[in-house]
Amino acid sequence: MIRCSSRGLLAVLDERGPAPATSLAATLDAHPMTVRAKCHELQSAGYVRQISGDVYTITERGRDHLSRLTE
Repeated sequence: MIRCSSRGLLAVLDERGPAPATSLAATLDAHPMTVRAKCHELQSAGYVRQISGDVYTITERGRDHLSRLTE
C-alpha cells in the first residue's frame, strides 16, 4: 500500500466522479481508513464533499486546487 496523497485522491474523483471510500482505496492502493481520513481533511478545506454515507465527490474549489498541485 502507498500513502494516499491529496493530488491522487482529487485526481481520481475528478476523473471518475463520486465514489465510495472503499472504491477509492482500491484504486489508490490504500487502506479505506486512510482514504476516509484524507477525504475528511480535504472536506474541511472545501475540496471534497461527502454526498451520502461513504461517497465523496470533488468540489469546484477542489478542481481549482488540483490544477495547482505539483505533488
